[in-house]
Amino acid sequence: MIKKSIVVTGGTDGIGLALVKKLLNKDHYVYMIGKNDDKGNSILNSIKNSNLEFFSCDLSEKNEIKKLIKKLTKLPAIDILVNNAGSIFDNQNFTSDGIEKTFALNHLSYFHLSIGLIEKLEKSIDPRIINVSSNAHKRYKLDINDLECRFNYNGWKAYCRSKLLNILFTYSFKKKVKTKINSNCLHPGFVNSNFGNNNKNFYRGIVNILKNLFAISSETASRSPYHLALSDELKNVDGKYFYKLQKKKSCDESYNNNLAEEVWNKSIEYIS
Repeated sequence: MIKKSIVVTGGTDGIGLALVKKLLNKDHYVYMIGKNDDKGNSILNSIKNSNLEFFSCDLSEKNEIKKLIKKLTKLPAIDILVNNAGSIFDNQNFTSDGIEKTFALNHLSYFHLSIGLIEKLEKSIDPRIINVSSNAHKRYKLDINDLECRFNYNGWKAYCRSKLLNILFTYSFKKKVKTKINSNCLHPGFVNSNFGNNNKNFYRGIVNILKNLFAISSETASRSPYHLALSDELKNVDGKYFYKLQKKKSCDESYNNNLAEEVWNKSIEYIS
């Protein structure tokens, strides 16, 4: 087995942490990205694996992503980028640049980090980008003139739209960049993790009850990004959406090339 160098965002909790552990068990090099220094260092101390390194970064902040890219490009190698970090915000929040936080974290961080690491990934024999999306992408159509959902903000709508943006970005990546890097995305399933626990309201309690009753574990959910990252069967597969390790059809809107072009151009403007 060839040891891979793998970057995992949102790697200090939930699916990300489960994936980190699974990769380390197979002796890969893992670069875990998270915004909480205490949590990241605690994981380093508990796992005690020389193949694991932690990088602190608030991925909703453009300047922090730029600093992270500089650090990551100094690594010996990067074979795989797993864009997993994300959240849902009941109340409208903005970054220091005045960008709505769901859009900034769930979409722009995927976009910015992927674009910023192209040169590094290109040096790999089998470079891959894995974007964790969600079946929730089917719930709302995009408003190209309001990608941040600033008007009539609704946290669930903003989240669903951000997951559709993940898929549009995935399908566009290789065509727009003209790269050998393959990019795929996935729906991990309904996962019993800490996702959404940053919100404090009645609905959080209801969601947590549903998680306990019906959701799969983070360890089970991590099998999908693990498979997309390392399976030899997927070596030349690009621009696909997966659920339960199988290719699935995403919503009709996700195949709209004109919409994808507009989203790409606007995303470039945001990170420039």
